[in-house]
Amino acid sequence: MHTPVTASPDHSRRSFDSDEELGRNTVGGQDWEFLVGTAISVYQNSGGGGNNWSEFENQTTRFGQPTIEGGQKCGKSNNFWDFYEDDIKRVVSLQSTCFRLSLEWSRIEPEEGKIDMEAVKHYHDIFDCLLRNNLKPIVTLHHFVHPLWFDKKGGFTNEANIPYFVNFCQTAFKEYHEKVHLWITFNEANVMAFCGWLYGQFPPALFGNFKLAGRHLLTQYRSHSAAYKAMKALPGGAKSRIGIVHNVMRYEVLRPEAFSARWVIPVVEWLNRVWATDLTLDYFRTGHFCWQSPWAAPYTAQDEVPGLDFVGMNYYGKVSIDWRYQSAALPPGVMTDMPFQLDAVGIYEGLKLMSTLNMPVYITETGIADAKGDRRPLWLQTYIPEVERAVRDGYDVRGLMYWTLVDNFEWAHGFSIKFGLYEWAPGDGSKRVPRAATPLLAGIFRELPAQMRRAHARAIKERPFKKPAAPQPSPQSVLDVRPLDASHNV
Repeated sequence: MHTPVTASPDHSRRSFDSDEELGRNTVGGQDWEFLVGTAISVYQNSGGGGNNWSEFENQTTRFGQPTIEGGQKCGKSNNFWDFYEDDIKRVVSLQSTCFRLSLEWSRIEPEEGKIDMEAVKHYHDIFDCLLRNNLKPIVTLHHFVHPLWFDKKGGFTNEANIPYFVNFCQTAFKEYHEKVHLWITFNEANVMAFCGWLYGQFPPALFGNFKLAGRHLLTQYRSHSAAYKAMKALPGGAKSRIGIVHNVMRYEVLRPEAFSARWVIPVVEWLNRVWATDLTLDYFRTGHFCWQSPWAAPYTAQDEVPGLDFVGMNYYGKVSIDWRYQSAALPPGVMTDMPFQLDAVGIYEGLKLMSTLNMPVYITETGIADAKGDRRPLWLQTYIPEVERAVRDGYDVRGLMYWTLVDNFEWAHGFSIKFGLYEWAPGDGSKRVPRAATPLLAGIFRELPAQMRRAHARAIKERPFKKPAAPQPSPQSVLDVRPLDASHNV
């Protein structure tokens, strides 16, 4: 298990004579680095058939409405699968050092036990293109999408299905481990359980099924544990780094002083509980799983402590709930299109929370849904300094990935939500238009790795230091945020 920089007394005796020396600090005998890049899922950017989501798009809800906003279908989306070389050039132009993408199980194993070697080779081509461009591949093995044959067996609601996922992970690892920098077993298991079994936005679109939501979450976590062991046992496994990604989001009452708060508070408390951040942290620290529903006894289990080399955190903002049970913001709060409220201090608090797992943390997704492009600069100016503050305060944060490169299929919202640094709409083909804030992000990415290395080294040198007692707005970042020149427009 990795130890955070705040906990190793040996580092306090080190001294650094220059900023150059500060930039060469090491942890555990290895160079400490801060990665920057963008994140995608291949399904959201390329579609594909024979999986739980392609099936879900063609269904209706129990109220007879389309499962996807406006009845939209993913199709090939922006077709990263065919246009990956041009898109990777765009990734490079952003001054990136890494690129996160998903390895779609339904493409690799469209039928049980049958591997599609053309898809296997195509992923090799994508990874080779990334490596030629000095980009470190970060691979997610399950990003909400799995084969239809697996789904029909009960998916992750049936623990007997864990070996199928483990077998896929082993197949992927044997094929690609020499090319992959970091492995992620699951993206946001908490979101999948919440949206699929409690909120009805993801397949199978159930509402309030606490029993299956809890079972699904535990089975995914047990699948992670089994896959971690199996991958580590393979040749190359010992030196590979394998983690999991959790979505951190805070629900709060918009007006806690209002009379209406008395019936909003219980809802907020319930949402924070079923979002399962505390449960997740407890499980990965101790192996103890405790799922609570409002009208049944807690569902508990005690497993061995899961294997984990790092943890990924996805963070976007907070949700403030008004008396109508709607997400809203009070001035000067700023809403995004999702709708979340911008909450820069929250990313610092999230990093602080995830660091209690006592291992490196990567921000595997963060960004803003902003179709007009008028709030993305504010996001950059407020969120990035909070990440820098976390590193200055000694938290072992190793990277930041912006969601996402190109506008894509945002699950139940279809193509209506725009996170992309490059604008795209159905029918645009290979056309991508950089948004106004894209060169600003590229300028930040150019400076951020070295800036973070210096901040990390100073945190080591200056310990012991006093952690802030409560979240406070960070001082103005010293990052050089001048945009790059027009070369970013690929």
